[in-house]
Amino acid sequence: MFWRSYTAPGKGPVALALQGGGAYGAFTWGVLDRLLREGDFFPSAMSGASAGAVNATLVAWGLMQGGRDGAREMLRRFWTEIGQKALLSPLGGLPGANLQFDIWTRLFSPQQLNPLNIHPLRDILSAMIDFEALRRSGEIALFLSATDVATGEPRVFRETEVSLDVLMASTCLPRMTQAVEIDGRSYWDGGLSANPPILPPVLETACRTLLVVKLTPDEEPDVPTQASDIMSRLQRILVNGSLQCDLAALKEMRTLLHRSNLSSGDLRRIRDLTVRQVAIGHRFFLDPNDSALSPRPEMLERLFEGGVEAADALIRQERAPAEERVLTAGGA
Repeated sequence: MFWRSYTAPGKGPVALALQGGGAYGAFTWGVLDRLLREGDFFPSAMSGASAGAVNATLVAWGLMQGGRDGAREMLRRFWTEIGQKALLSPLGGLPGANLQFDIWTRLFSPQQLNPLNIHPLRDILSAMIDFEALRRSGEIALFLSATDVATGEPRVFRETEVSLDVLMASTCLPRMTQAVEIDGRSYWDGGLSANPPILPPVLETACRTLLVVKLTPDEEPDVPTQASDIMSRLQRILVNGSLQCDLAALKEMRTLLHRSNLSSGDLRRIRDLTVRQVAIGHRFFLDPNDSALSPRPEMLERLFEGGVEAADALIRQERAPAEERVLTAGGA
């Protein structure tokens, strides 16, 4: 298996890069849950944007509290509570709710719709994670992105900086919630600029494998013709843009290193880095009632099961003899 070079906590060579995507983050939950069932799986670093940043932080805290089982329980508890909160929402489960929300957020700002800046996610995460203890631990390297409202540039927060405000900044959708201020700067969702951070964990840790969990499909074969479908596809293309650019840059970097005479151990490590990708299937975007902003319990459970299946496929692929492996794009 690609993570079996080391087995001791904190020494694993695998970095996870978890893409953001709102409620579709439950797919990543399924991927992580399946990987965490493997007795020797222990990530040394995790990067994430938006829902990916939340998943990464929950895993880091869960591993601290109770090992792999603790991380799995932390993820299940979080996504279960998210689904329950959705049922209590004024729009939860209503026909046409996504359209109503879209109209409201085009007409009114977060300051008008939610002047008290109430956010259920803040309450859930505050009750689940001791951020001060997590910052002190530093057992797993974290790279959590948010977008600077003034410059549009990504800000990547490390494990020594992780806080409730950092997660709220990374998940701050501009049309839904007010910008989050940290150290005098205002931030929006990390998925707008680094979804997720790719180069920082590769360059700043000793990882030998990078596993990217994508919440955008590798391919969507149909051409959308309805206005709502066109807008949804366009949004997925846009939020996937930074990841595509970063993976292309990493591939070019490794190509150049293969042509060079290397003396540095770090350069050799980057040259020989194994890259794997697990991507959500396009079928999860076919139901008009599903939305990144509508985390209904039945939708979350389907996504979870899809993530488990995708991780299972990856594990079976890794267990196959080398000559039988069909590597994903960007692999090895």
